[in-house]
Amino acid sequence: MSRFNIFTKLIATLLILLIPILLLFAVSNRTSTDVLTDEIIKVKRYQIETFANQLDQLFFRLDTYKKMLYESTDVRNLAYPDLLDDVLGKYRVNRTVSEEINRLAGYGDWKAVIAVLYPKTGIAIKSNSSLNALPKEFPLQDTFWQYYSDSNEDYFMEILSYPENSAETGEARMRVVLKFGVSALRSALSEFKANGSGDPFLYHPGADPIYNYSVNVKQIDEFLPRLKEIDPSTESGYMLLRSDKTKYQVHYQKLESLGWYLVDYVPISHIMAPISRNQTMFYLISGMLLFMGAYLAFVMYRNIQIPFRKMIRNMNLIEKGIYSVRMTDKPKGEYRFLYDRFNSMASKIEELIVDVYKEQLRSKDATLKQLQSQINPHFLYNTLAYIKSMIELKENKAAISMTMNLSKYYRYTTKTGSKMVKLQEELDLIHFYLEIHCMLRDDFEFQIEVEPQLAELEVPRLIVQPLVENVMLHSFNNQSEFGMIRIRCWSEEGMNHVAVEDNGTGGDYETIESMRKKIHSSSEEIESGLKNVHQRLRLMYGSDSGVHLSKSELGGLCVQLSWSGKEGV
Repeated sequence: MSRFNIFTKLIATLLILLIPILLLFAVSNRTSTDVLTDEIIKVKRYQIETFANQLDQLFFRLDTYKKMLYESTDVRNLAYPDLLDDVLGKYRVNRTVSEEINRLAGYGDWKAVIAVLYPKTGIAIKSNSSLNALPKEFPLQDTFWQYYSDSNEDYFMEILSYPENSAETGEARMRVVLKFGVSALRSALSEFKANGSGDPFLYHPGADPIYNYSVNVKQIDEFLPRLKEIDPSTESGYMLLRSDKTKYQVHYQKLESLGWYLVDYVPISHIMAPISRNQTMFYLISGMLLFMGAYLAFVMYRNIQIPFRKMIRNMNLIEKGIYSVRMTDKPKGEYRFLYDRFNSMASKIEELIVDVYKEQLRSKDATLKQLQSQINPHFLYNTLAYIKSMIELKENKAAISMTMNLSKYYRYTTKTGSKMVKLQEELDLIHFYLEIHCMLRDDFEFQIEVEPQLAELEVPRLIVQPLVENVMLHSFNNQSEFGMIRIRCWSEEGMNHVAVEDNGTGGDYETIESMRKKIHSSSEEIESGLKNVHQRLRLMYGSDSGVHLSKSELGGLCVQLSWSGKEGV
């Protein structure tokens, strides 16, 4: 039957027609999505860079004010009041400094507190006269826009002492202080948001974010753990984050003046929603077309392909020898007539096969009895002579041991009650047999290895003994080295195996080929123990079973029995 049936061909045709359309749509949709995403990135990048530059310009301008005051002659003169001529002169200088501070503080839309402190005289001149305009205590070290938080407000502050870095030792004559409240930044962020931005905020690792006044705190809290992954050396960038089922583009831009990041995010999933809906609609329509085509193909498959396949399957079963199969679930139409003809043919074949099978069973049973009767012991006289010698030498223990082994051996070999025995019983027989030979000659040793699950496996009687007998008769006759016999039993891939190996002289190619020809010979005139075993296994377990010869890892011959786990017929 063809590897590709009608149903498969129909489905393949539908897929071949539909796949190019899907690929074209996917490429087009991907291109549109990429272009739109790039545009969103460019617009958002421009927005936060512009706003970040505005904030940096503000703080850079305040830095300029700080330097102007720091370098002002009048501001420095107040640090040394003893050098001024009189009280009127001090007053004029003080007034000049105050006017200069208020003038600088009045520039721009964003107001900051500007102050000059004179630690030696206790004078403080500031741009804002409110009590909370300046903190009660100042840090000893000079700072550059450091973030502070107290019970009244959060703010950024920077301090520059004159002479430079003299505040730590208490020798500062003058300190220029600039303070910028976070509330002004919140207002700026809220105005930036009102102009079409997402939900901007300021972020710095280890500090609480600075939000706008209408912030979605819950949403931003989900982003904060990922924002910690930003490399401090990175000036700007963006990352894709997912919250619930929404994907966000989170952009960030570092403020050079503060060291904080201006962060804003865009719900990219919401922007891409129309494209996603169109994509979903297209895929649904394509799926419906594919489903309708598959349904039509299925109708043909059910009414034509399935009945045909059932008939082919049952014909294969008959070819394998299963003649009891019948066609059931007869369909309507032409196939019903074919089903009836098939069942009639199978019934006739089964009747003929049963008659032939009964005759084969009778012939097989007779052949098994004949083959088993040909396996006889060859060493009875040697063992009796050994027992006689041991008695004459008064070696009673050796004589008794030989007698017990010989008794157990012949009790097993002469038993005719059951054709099948456990593998462990067969191996016990081999043990007695080899123990007898070890007592007759002391030039070899043996090992028996069996997998635990095979010990209870039933095997034909006297199936292994001829293999060991072959080793004792042929492998060690002309060998001067110490002999070794190893018997292994294992199961692998549904087959059972018993291997008898030795280190004797029978492992050369010519000997193995000669023995193999005898084993597989169909001539009734050639008889041997290994041939008998080979025929018994093939009769009982099928043509895949039998005796296999090869060179042993020990150096001699390896004779292996193999048969399937289920007895053949």
